[in-house]
Amino acid sequence: MKSNRIIAFLVVFVLYCMSNCFVHGNEAAINVKNIGHGGTHFGIPFIPADQPSVYYDEDDQEIIIVGPGYATYYDVDIVSVSTGLMVYYDTIGGMGDTIDISSLPADDYIITITSSNNNVFEGQFCIEE
Repeated sequence: MKSNRIIAFLVVFVLYCMSNCFVHGNEAAINVKNIGHGGTHFGIPFIPADQPSVYYDEDDQEIIIVGPGYATYYDVDIVSVSTGLMVYYDTIGGMGDTIDISSLPADDYIITITSSNNNVFEGQFCIEE
């Protein structure tokens, strides 16, 4: 009886995850890593509480930054990999914001996000033609 409940729960969970993927299918997560600290605690990587979630929405041509509420603001830099030039700089609120990147040409980019707590997060994304 207990195994039937577990199986039913797993089926419902998988269906929920699949429906969530279809609703937000055009948003790809950008894996940002904390580059401000190098240590771990008993083999577990240190992840600051103010680390934002970052997504690239190819259809709307925007970067979505979602802050967890532990920072007052985030400084956002976007640098072109091919030219090494900074193509975007702005400060957004601690809860996050969207960044319009429709004017950026096809290229690989590095996004650097610095929180008000001086934690630095870096990730990469690609704009294709």
